[in-house]
Amino acid sequence: MIQIPSPDAGVPAGRCPSCGTPHDAGAAFCEACGAGLVAGVAATRTEPATPVIAAATPQTARAGDESPLDVGWTGAVPSGLDAVGGPGAGSDVCPVCGQGRMLDGYCDNCGAPAPDPRDHWTERPASWVGGVCDIGRRHSRNEDAMALAATEPAGSRSVLVVCDGVSMATDSHIASLAAAQAARTVLDQPLPRGAGTHDAWAAGAARALGSAVTAANAAVREAVTTDVPNPPSCTLAAAVVEGGIVVAGNVGDSRVYWLPDATSEPARQLGRDDSYANERILAGVSRAEAETGPGAHSITRWLGRDAPPDLTPHVTTLAPGTAGWLLVCSDGLWNYCSDSEALRGLVHETAARVGGVPTVLAQALVDFANERGGRDNITVALARLPGQGSTAQDDGAAATAPQEGDPAHG
Repeated sequence: MIQIPSPDAGVPAGRCPSCGTPHDAGAAFCEACGAGLVAGVAATRTEPATPVIAAATPQTARAGDESPLDVGWTGAVPSGLDAVGGPGAGSDVCPVCGQGRMLDGYCDNCGAPAPDPRDHWTERPASWVGGVCDIGRRHSRNEDAMALAATEPAGSRSVLVVCDGVSMATDSHIASLAAAQAARTVLDQPLPRGAGTHDAWAAGAARALGSAVTAANAAVREAVTTDVPNPPSCTLAAAVVEGGIVVAGNVGDSRVYWLPDATSEPARQLGRDDSYANERILAGVSRAEAETGPGAHSITRWLGRDAPPDLTPHVTTLAPGTAGWLLVCSDGLWNYCSDSEALRGLVHETAARVGGVPTVLAQALVDFANERGGRDNITVALARLPGQGSTAQDDGAAATAPQEGDPAHG
């Protein structure tokens, strides 16, 4: 609560009695601190649990590429978005007091600042595809991002991209959003069919994933032009559904999972992590020990100006034999449930409780991670697939679905 000094406190007329900032005649609240300027009115402001490390860098999108997540954006919300923002998203009702309206960035009743739209948002481009991106409970800024696209009917075509900004780098929240949107743009085109065989399609799909990573990396490099010691960087995980077939790829430790309904078909992680933890798994260390030990979340490949030379994504193609859930997520979720079979149990149990709407299920999984500490940003993107076929290929080589713990699949 900000205390408003009495009129005889010696504050010059035309200045805020709380912080001294000049204000226009007739203003009800101070634009700098949110304090009430009318006698008898006090304003409350919620402060972040931890100080904000760096402010968002203003940027102007090209015409046609505007997003409600761009700083200063005031255009219409794209049709693919259900809601943008935190509590009270989709309206100007104050999420703190529930009574006032947001005016010039502050509530006209309690003075609380408007929520950052990047802290929490939902996308639902089709009835069978949706996702939630959330700041979590420990970070002062959401450096995760997602970009989704889909068409009806279910299983026809969708694109799910999740990027996780590297917290040690500068402005990684800008990098992750730029990368996600750039990759979606590339992948939101029909995959090349080549000679029309499955092998030709898989090879074309792998090239498309590689092109998406190249475009995402270029977007990260261009997102912030200022030279800094730790340039913006992020991971990337993406999955494309086309005609009931899935192609997935990743760079870094964001993940793609296939979680079939039928227990006769193994749940699996598609691709493998580029991380110190995965290197330890390859050396024979147990998954549980590797993913909880020192340096577990140190990544060995990422996107950005200082990225390693080889950014070839780990690509998997899959023709699901049964119905199930395709999940793309950041480590904010799999931190708390990494094993594929355990994650399948969590997703299906949660779906039985909250229903099968992708955005509702994604929110429930975000809640699950937050209830267990929410120590990182959390992004969950889901596609509900009807299932068809039975074959899978990893990195261009025929493969059977691996059992959990198989080091070749991280």
